[in-house]
Parts: sequence; structure tokens; C-alpha cells
Amino acid sequence: MNDNFHTVHRINFDEPIVEMVARLEREHQDFRSKPETSLSMLVYNRDGSIRILDELGEKIIQHAVEEEARLMRIIMEKARSDSERSIHVMQEHNHVVTFIKNTLPQLRLVPEDKAREQITQFADALKEHFSEEEVIVFPLVRKIAT
Repeated sequence: MNDNFHTVHRINFDEPIVEMVARLEREHQDFRSKPETSLSMLVYNRDGSIRILDELGEKIIQHAVEEEARLMRIIMEKARSDSERSIHVMQEHNHVVTFIKNTLPQLRLVPEDKAREQITQFADALKEHFSEEEVIVFPLVRKIAT
């Protein structure tokens, strides 16, 4: 596993919020296919499968840091009374980061069926999380940013 998880993640506070949300949505589309690719590759190339998720992990953590630093800030400043659902969605980042930092490095050591199960659960949870952000968080941010 690479050591980029210990890297300081840079946030572009100059990027307009509406443009940032559009970029984050595009990133969701890019991210959605990677766990599925990893899962199908697992059958014949465990290390390649895990490498896909490892590379994706760094990008997802950067993505989560940006969402929390920029989107939650504006939600808490301008729509605190409507923030409960968004806060819940953002708390899911903890599970994603835990998988990337703790579970993923161990997948090379577990039986293939267990690795497949864990990657499947991660892929499903990640897709659900992206959908929640797109339905709950992003529309609220767009509403208060314009």
C-alpha cells in the first residue's frame, strides 16, 4: 500500500462551489467503475485487483477531504438547520477511509472468497454513499451557493 494516506491533502478554496460540486459528481462517475473492475480482476489477479483499489483509495480520500472541508463548511454556515442528513452522509467517509487504510492492505492475506466479499461490500457501500451525496448533499449545497 502506498504511503500517500499520510500526505497533506490540499484544498482549493478558490474553486467556486458550484463548479466544485460538478467536478465531484464527475469524480463519482469515474470512481463507480473501479471497484467493479477490481472485483472482476480478483478472480485471476489478486494483486492487480487490490492495486486498483489502492490507487483509487488515495483519490477517494482526497475527494472526501474536499467534501468535508468545503461543502460541510458552507452547509454549516448557511443551512445549519438543514444539515442533519448531510452530516450523516459525511460521517460515512469514516467507513470508507477505514476500509482503504485498514482492510485493503489485509486483502492479500485472506482467502479469495473473503476478499471478494469485502470488495463487494465496499463497492456497494461506496455506490450507495455516492448516491446519497448526489441526492442529499449536492442539491443542498447548490441551493445555498447560488
